Amino acid sequence: MKPLNNRGISLVEIIVTFTLVMVIVSGLMAIIMNYRLKAQSSFSRLELQTYKNTLTKTIQDDILTYGLSEINNGGSCASATNKNRFSACSNLVFKNGSERILAVSKVEPNNRDSLENKYIYYNDEKYMIQDTIPQKIPSGRQAYDFQSVFLSTDHFVSTDSAFLADGTEVKIFSIDISIEHIDYEEDFGLHIVASNADFLTTNAMAAEFRYTGDVQEYIVPADGTYRIELWGASGGDLEPYVGGKGSYTDGYIALKKNQILYVYVGGQGTNTAVGGYNGGDSLLPGEEAFGSSGGGATDIRLTGGAWNSFDSLKSRIMVAAGGGGANYRNSTSENDKKMYGSGNGGSGGGLWGYAGTSESFASDSVSGYQSHNSYSIGTGGTQVLGGTRKGYNGTSQLISSAIAGGFGKGSSQEQSGGGGGWYTGSRSSHGGAGGGSSYISGHIGCQAISPSATESNITHKANSEYDSYVFTNTVMIDGDGYAWTSTTQPTKKQPMPSNGVTLVENGNTGDGYARITYLGL
Repeated sequence: MKPLNNRGISLVEIIVTFTLVMVIVSGLMAIIMNYRLKAQSSFSRLELQTYKNTLTKTIQDDILTYGLSEINNGGSCASATNKNRFSACSNLVFKNGSERILAVSKVEPNNRDSLENKYIYYNDEKYMIQDTIPQKIPSGRQAYDFQSVFLSTDHFVSTDSAFLADGTEVKIFSIDISIEHIDYEEDFGLHIVASNADFLTTNAMAAEFRYTGDVQEYIVPADGTYRIELWGASGGDLEPYVGGKGSYTDGYIALKKNQILYVYVGGQGTNTAVGGYNGGDSLLPGEEAFGSSGGGATDIRLTGGAWNSFDSLKSRIMVAAGGGGANYRNSTSENDKKMYGSGNGGSGGGLWGYAGTSESFASDSVSGYQSHNSYSIGTGGTQVLGGTRKGYNGTSQLISSAIAGGFGKGSSQEQSGGGGGWYTGSRSSHGGAGGGSSYISGHIGCQAISPSATESNITHKANSEYDSYVFTNTVMIDGDGYAWTSTTQPTKKQPMPSNGVTLVENGNTGDGYARITYLGL
């Protein structure tokens, strides 16, 4: 073959090279497209799961908050407009007289817009379910041939009656809206059981746990879904400085009848030597006049025993953190106050706790930290480490840093005690102590400890150690009132629910509290 140029490249070689390049490019494009399809599939799965959790929680919260009286086909559902809008419609009537429409958009196989814009309608809001129908339907084909999401209302809302021993009729309502995706085996629909009898949803089937200073047991009364809510205890105050407030955690979980959960409710920190029960740091003997102990965490465990047993701490599936203790050098004279720092305790956190504060009363170098030339603050616990004790000199330069918090319990004593938590906050002197971190099995960003972990060798794994105990509809609100919905520092506040027992304003003040509510099958 005659060379085509001075380098001797033949036509055959050009064809072979071009073919190889095209094969490589085609292979790369196939890989990219496959990756893209997998990414889209994963996103669709997450979107459907999030959608289901959000809507389920909204409806269940309304039922628990207002009390369900009736579910019927009347109200606005009976209007001609809504009969044309919806394939199925039910009217939820609550005991305070308010009503909510629960409905499904009209789905007709020969109407492409209906197929592409499926939604469930609740309380004047459309929860859209996007389908992946091609923009152009091939000739001779129907839009419903390309559906990937199937929305079924075969049962929708059904009503059964149960009779008590005294003859009282109790109505039990089952809400069933199936949402299935052609690529997945899961059913992403709504399946809620509710009753018009308060004792089935809010009273007899709800258990509350107040601070006792010891472990308490909850024996699961029936198979089904349960909502668990925890409030951590606050750190001790020392006027005019205050301890950090406790956190709040919330989630839904499936449990089996006769299973035992162990409930540890945190105790508030004080300006005595004893730390708040369940992880709040104690004080160094003789330093009680200058600081307060940390507040204890409130948690749920699968294994009982002493609160500080590693095997018991390791079995925690939900933790609401406690706040760090305050510090105030108020001993003898104004000059004494000028020579030392004081500060507030850090609040119990979400994925990590808050640091304490410290302020010097010094007005010049002579009356400043001349006699006692250092102070410290405690930082908050995280998902994998306890809080750090940070020491500073009189000019606020960092001179020491060491981890002082630990997994569920602190390390030693000082003037102010760290708050309890998944990992505890750090102790401190002449400054506030740190708050603990919270944990929910299944909540985004939480780090469980590995099943093989020992007290001397703790290793971590993402999400949950106990795969059978993973919460959905999770809520995590720190003691400063911020909701943790991602792995980054939150910027949006969310009201912390009141429990009717402790003082809840942004965060929790006082002892901890726990509540377990049966939601149905």
